[in-house]
Amino acid sequence: MRHIVVAMAVGSLVVLAPCSDARVVSPPAATPVGNGPARYEIAIDAAAARGLKVWVEVDLAKRWLAGRSSFDLAVRRLGELARRRGVVGFKIADELGYRPPFRNDPARLRRFLDDSARALRAAAPGRSILVDMVVPELGCAPGIPAVASRSKSCRQAARAKYPALRLEAIDAVLASGDLDVLDLSTFLLPSATYRDWGTSDYVAQLAAWHEAERRGWEHHVLLQGRKALAHPGRYMGTQANAEHDAILFVDEPRASGAAAIDIWTWRQTYQGRVVRLMDPGNRMNELWLALAARRATGAVLFTHFSPSSLEVGLANDLDQLAKVFSDVFMAGGLG
Repeated sequence: MRHIVVAMAVGSLVVLAPCSDARVVSPPAATPVGNGPARYEIAIDAAAARGLKVWVEVDLAKRWLAGRSSFDLAVRRLGELARRRGVVGFKIADELGYRPPFRNDPARLRRFLDDSARALRAAAPGRSILVDMVVPELGCAPGIPAVASRSKSCRQAARAKYPALRLEAIDAVLASGDLDVLDLSTFLLPSATYRDWGTSDYVAQLAAWHEAERRGWEHHVLLQGRKALAHPGRYMGTQANAEHDAILFVDEPRASGAAAIDIWTWRQTYQGRVVRLMDPGNRMNELWLALAARRATGAVLFTHFSPSSLEVGLANDLDQLAKVFSDVFMAGGLG
């Protein structure tokens, strides 16, 4: 996993003392949050009590594909959760269009969003609708004359592989009015690839966000950046690694108009390993200090949280989370 040191517009860092105990200590088992659906209400209420804005996170696309009854059940549940204090919206799809069946079917993707917007605006008026999307063409350094040939080949390959994520398809999605917020991943290539092209990942990232601005996406939705920075075990990156990632994935998008940055994830089992932003036992690390510094300079940061994946316990986890994040994608128990 990659690591960050700063989160949002480049600004003065806040000096926070790192934990002096560098030993690897197994944290105590987390305190569970009850059983069944009630734990999600408990977690939402606990987050709201700490001043966090809550976005209920659900894979509504899976429900929509499963059929009307499954979809309607999920929408009713979201409507119930939306009435709780602190709930401001819903994240209804993860990397929408990146995988089948939507990847090769832009029309189907649009039908899903149309149905979801219609249903959620009726069930939970005033709540915002958000999806995150990976847009591979943006990672091809669009609009940089010095790499025009490489960029063209890259974009052709991306367009062939991801028809639903072609730039003009994203234009249509955002202009539809179905979404209020887009968490945007620019699908940057490895740094070494850009060096081989004769440029850098910093330049490519700025080019990606400039292309989004050129296309006027911010006139249709609130644009936010997005990056997975959670890591297994202890954070092993150097401060230089963290600084690189912070500038690339937080500072540059924010300087280019991103209203917030979504940092995945507080704590989750991923590919058989637990990944997290803090070190085990909610100990600070360079990544965490960087995020705290960005929050102190006014950054709006989101992360993802589930009461079924706690590090120490609901109260401690949310207390730590609220020091750095203003918004949280909260699992709603709907898949």
